[in-house]
Amino acid sequence: MTEDTTLRIERLVAASAESLFRAWTTREAMETWYRDRPDDVVRVVALDVRVGGNYRVEFGPAGQPPYVESGQYREIDAPHRLVMSESLDGPDGTLWSDTTVTVTLTAEGGKTRLVLLHERFPTTDARNGAASGWPGFLDRIEVAAAQPSVWTAAARRSDGQS
Repeated sequence: MTEDTTLRIERLVAASAESLFRAWTTREAMETWYRDRPDDVVRVVALDVRVGGNYRVEFGPAGQPPYVESGQYREIDAPHRLVMSESLDGPDGTLWSDTTVTVTLTAEGGKTRLVLLHERFPTTDARNGAASGWPGFLDRIEVAAAQPSVWTAAARRSDGQS
């Protein structure tokens, strides 16, 4: 018998696939939805959204060693599908390495069906850890997609626009 090392989460979101896809692939949006607590620090250190491009996000409580999530984009079909590898290192070591995250976005009745498939965890414990974290991330992605003015204003400020 093999361990179940796959996580699947599905939800219907009150935002367009385009807005969700942008929230998932825009530095300023990511710096919003990676923030679990108001005092967390989030830095998107690398973000090259193209097949073969890499990403790296450092996040966690201020003044403490960060969690580091990194990976490579394997498939991009904007705004419908995003496939990437994911490795997660915590302050105490590697939590998982080279897992696969697939996000599928499908229009459905004026909303978007978001399906997240996270595969290849090393253990069921690692999968269960991700299962406790992903819902909060998805809640914040949903807010970011529904209120893009919050992070698009930050993008304009960082580009020197008003």
